[in-house]
Amino acid sequence: MDKCFKIGVFISGHGFGHGTRTCAILKEITRFIPCEFDILSDLPTWFFKQNLPSLNFTLHNVKTDIGLVQKTPFLHDLDETVNQLKEFVRFNSQEYIFCERLVRRKKHDLLISDISPLGLEVGFKTGVPNVLIENFTWDWIYQLYTETALGILPIIEVLEKSYSYANLRIKVTPFCDSKNKSIKTPPVSREVIQTPNEIREKLKIEQEMKVILLTTGGITKRFDLIDKMKRQKDVVFITSGDIQKTIIDKNIISIPMKSDFHYPDLVNSVNLVAGKAGYGTIAECWSTNTPLLGSYRADFRESEVLLEFASKELEHDKLTVDDLENMDWMETALSTMKDLDEKSPKKINGAHLASESILNFIS
Repeated sequence: MDKCFKIGVFISGHGFGHGTRTCAILKEITRFIPCEFDILSDLPTWFFKQNLPSLNFTLHNVKTDIGLVQKTPFLHDLDETVNQLKEFVRFNSQEYIFCERLVRRKKHDLLISDISPLGLEVGFKTGVPNVLIENFTWDWIYQLYTETALGILPIIEVLEKSYSYANLRIKVTPFCDSKNKSIKTPPVSREVIQTPNEIREKLKIEQEMKVILLTTGGITKRFDLIDKMKRQKDVVFITSGDIQKTIIDKNIISIPMKSDFHYPDLVNSVNLVAGKAGYGTIAECWSTNTPLLGSYRADFRESEVLLEFASKELEHDKLTVDDLENMDWMETALSTMKDLDEKSPKKINGAHLASESILNFIS
């Protein structure tokens, strides 16, 4: 196709998993058609520069959904969530008006929303075709709180209508609800770029060393956890956080979140991932055949679906948040991890089927 397609992309900022899978799909789309993207999300700028280095896109800092207001990586504030949702679902905020005007002005050919009801509302109001990417929708999540959160039922009804505006629904495995007519794909993850040997060489890790990647939402800053990691002489730990440069402290390698390391490459180069288990982590462990010790958010409806999938499809064990923070899992880790030559990453990626479905829908 000679035409350059203009596509608006609305991405939830509720964790990085929505962004990672959408970026994987956008990259796949651009293999077949030239595109100009307007990305609307409150995920950080560096995230998109890191994951879409060669794509033609403009980023607009917009909060495209409320999700759950988080107190910590594992705890949310339900009352504050409902307060913010009451304003959000009116769809008349300055951010909403900006988005609608942008779509009208740019004359987008298509809108893609990763669980963002705002994008679907804009598509409905402007008449631009809508694609929804999801493994859950917020109305489904909020149904868990109908007896504990006063005022959430009318919000669920509004969001159900918003999600009904999708002209094409793509459900990415592991998905939570299969009631609606949709295209269903395998897990969607970013592709691996560099080999484990290349990553280990860059990080000065001996090829035969056992390596654990920690994804912990910042709790590795606890000094007692750092001390416990240093006692594990035969294991290297990789962590990431809000630091300026890579730091190697004995057997702990701390990498900036904004680093040049492609996160799926790190997952592929380690013997085990341990920590908070969200969609992105599980999908990338699945695609690289990397074992996972996963800690799941309590009182969050998606968690049981992610846990069931991980238990069936991965070398996996569940950790409580206390176990994770106290590091009461090394014995399990050593018995669960795989040697690199045992991992045999999968060749299938749901991004291929998702992009193919979107291309067929456009044409």
